[in-house]
Amino acid sequence: MSARKAVAERKAPTLAPTRSLSVGFVAMVPLFAAYELALLAEPGSARNFGELCLGLVLRPFGTHADAVRVSLLLLAGLGAFLVAARRSRESLGSDVARVFIEGVLAACVLGPLMVIALRSASGWIPVLDASWDPGQPGPGLAETALVFGAGAWEELFFRVGLYSFVYWLALRFFAAFDVAERPARFAADVVGLALSSLLFAAAHFEPLLRHFGSGGRTFDPALFTWLTLGGALMGLCFRLRGPGVAAWAHGLFNVALWIGIDPDVIW
Repeated sequence: MSARKAVAERKAPTLAPTRSLSVGFVAMVPLFAAYELALLAEPGSARNFGELCLGLVLRPFGTHADAVRVSLLLLAGLGAFLVAARRSRESLGSDVARVFIEGVLAACVLGPLMVIALRSASGWIPVLDASWDPGQPGPGLAETALVFGAGAWEELFFRVGLYSFVYWLALRFFAAFDVAERPARFAADVVGLALSSLLFAAAHFEPLLRHFGSGGRTFDPALFTWLTLGGALMGLCFRLRGPGVAAWAHGLFNVALWIGIDPDVIW
């Protein structure tokens, strides 16, 4: 049997409930809610790249685009709840709670892992000073909610969407050349992880964001490296523990940096 036929015929493995998209999306609802409430409180706030991409699709709705986006989120949340409830039956509450707990734990180790990795490779790549500037004014509640909710949008766009799509394309490409299934899947994972992480980093800078009418940072190699590594770790979290855990870890890590918790203190 060719590798292409094997990939096509092989059934997808059954995921643990906490790794499924339905349970993950239900767990992400508080992050989406925080983001939307922040936009209501401060309509002029900088928007997240993932949400901006959805905004391109919703532009034909004009001034009703925000209402359509919220409606789509509500429908997606309801659909995810119904699917998760049917599959998990009595355990949905505990599954969602487990996603939250794993997300908290992942957020706690994300910063130290990034600092250790970058400091260990400081001879080859630029190092970002992640220390907090005490002279900066403290962030407001709306700003904090916005960066918290941004974790859900970025995981939905870059990991659930982009990573998965690139993985699927790469898998078909390798199958076309009759590459064995296990090496094909591993290579597709590497390609998906790399491309999604690089685009995740690029989406924080002005050269890309200006096409969406939104401001961004001036390109900085050290910050780009930091963000690429963060995207890769979030990609691994998504791959191993599911989208809900990755979103909570991402959102909580964003908040920790935003309020001044310095991951560089471990070094």
